[in-house]
Amino acid sequence: MKEELIQYGLSEREAEIFLICLKTGKATANRIAELANMARSTVYDILERLKAHGLITTNVIDNKINFIASDPNVLLTSLDEKKQSIQQILPSLKEIHNKVGERPFAEVYQGKIAIIKLLDEILDNAKELKIIGSQGNALEKIGYHPTKFRMKRTSKKIILKQILELSKEAKKEVSDDYTETRFLESLKDSKEAIFIFDDYVYHIILQYEISAIKIKSKDHARAMNIMFDEMWAKSKP
Repeated sequence: MKEELIQYGLSEREAEIFLICLKTGKATANRIAELANMARSTVYDILERLKAHGLITTNVIDNKINFIASDPNVLLTSLDEKKQSIQQILPSLKEIHNKVGERPFAEVYQGKIAIIKLLDEILDNAKELKIIGSQGNALEKIGYHPTKFRMKRTSKKIILKQILELSKEAKKEVSDDYTETRFLESLKDSKEAIFIFDDYVYHIILQYEISAIKIKSKDHARAMNIMFDEMWAKSKP
């Protein structure tokens, strides 16, 4: 029983004193201190806390204060009151949580396996996607996965606008109902692939040990979309 009372929210000593009060029916602080083998001052502080929780009441007999355990059903009543209190403030708590969730954050990933998982994450969350990068460098660093990425993307009907380097590898990209590709010769030496959707921007670095920076930021995503649109206007079909 003591363990359950601790799980309920009482401290170990509070649970012990409450059980003693239940067993004795009524007792003075001195008697409870003897039974608990604790200092009277400590027991008195605990009894006051239990009184504040409604778990202990007092009466006076022969000019002595006796402490009496309340009906244990008060534990359930207290839980109901706590639940009602939390339900009242829950909308405000959620509002605070959502504001924190809107704050920008960045995460760094390294290694081919981590990058492949990021690409799968993009496919799981994006409905429309923009990409800037070098298809040739991506194939060199990630192997067959860019082709696999394309197949999974089209099967999910994710609309893509991409700006690639002017190369044989890039020109193999086939346009379809979900894919629109344009080319910029200046991207040929690009060592970075940029994926943009919603409030997310993924910068995948295609050199040394492949790595990525995942950024969630409305402002950063807006800036990258502006850059993409300007590059799109200068690129060739």
